[in-house]
Amino acid sequence: MSDPEPISPSEASTRQRRVIDAANLLPLLAIVLMVIPILWATGRATSSALVYVFSVWMVLIGLSGVLSRSLSRIARSSERSRDGRQAERKT
Repeated sequence: MSDPEPISPSEASTRQRRVIDAANLLPLLAIVLMVIPILWATGRATSSALVYVFSVWMVLIGLSGVLSRSLSRIARSSERSRDGRQAERKT
């Protein structure tokens, strides 16, 4: 899959910052979502809390996978641009 139209450098850097910010906020989101069952009233069944915890866990795994792929693309593109700049300096 390729992008239909090239993006400008400012759009690319904005996307990179957003992905990095999301990766930094993911652990905080995980903590908040995992603490929610503790705040539930004691009248709820333990099984519903376990279903919630494992559901959140699976969603967090999926989110971290998506963020990991995006971060690896960012790293590859910045490495390519850095290599290109070094090649220009040598000539």
